[in-house]
Amino acid sequence: MGVFLRLLVGLVLVVGLAGGGVYVLSQQQPSVAAGLETVPVSSAAARSFDDKVKALTAAAAAAKASGTAVPVTATFTEAELTSAASQASSGTSGGLAATGTQIHLSGGNVIATSNVTVQGITIPVGVVATPTVVNGQVQMVVQQIQTGALPLPQSITQQIQAQVGQAISPSALGIPMDVSSLQIQNGQLVLTGTTQP
Repeated sequence: MGVFLRLLVGLVLVVGLAGGGVYVLSQQQPSVAAGLETVPVSSAAARSFDDKVKALTAAAAAAKASGTAVPVTATFTEAELTSAASQASSGTSGGLAATGTQIHLSGGNVIATSNVTVQGITIPVGVVATPTVVNGQVQMVVQQIQTGALPLPQSITQQIQAQVGQAISPSALGIPMDVSSLQIQNGQLVLTGTTQP
């Protein structure tokens, strides 16, 4: 999310948030956030996410030691993903801060919302992405990027799509596995695959 948030600085400069009318528009919630319930953030959920990643890392070490691929399944809840994302965004620097990050899993999509503060102005941002599996890796295909009532220039949208597509994958999250299937069901992301020797 850090790269994604830094790209929004360009958006802020493009739309010129100095005007009062633009400030009011910037406070409107993205429509992708409509009707979504708040996902609780907790240190226990963040630890659970970390523990699952550690278990996959241990399976990868076992595969390497034995020379045999180890089948694995990892299930992540909205609370685990949201809590992990919240911890990651709290370390963002460079005058850009994200708060209230939420990860929702619905209709086969990942919906991420966050409040991004740039130069004292908070802008709600929403991204809808569909995860797919290509050659054992998860790729995120961005369907929508919204910032409340402010339109996004095409060039900024393309940059964000490229960055989000690269940033949200098991390898980027430190999950060492070749993914054979991915499902979003009952508010959970289920990854099935193997760790390779």
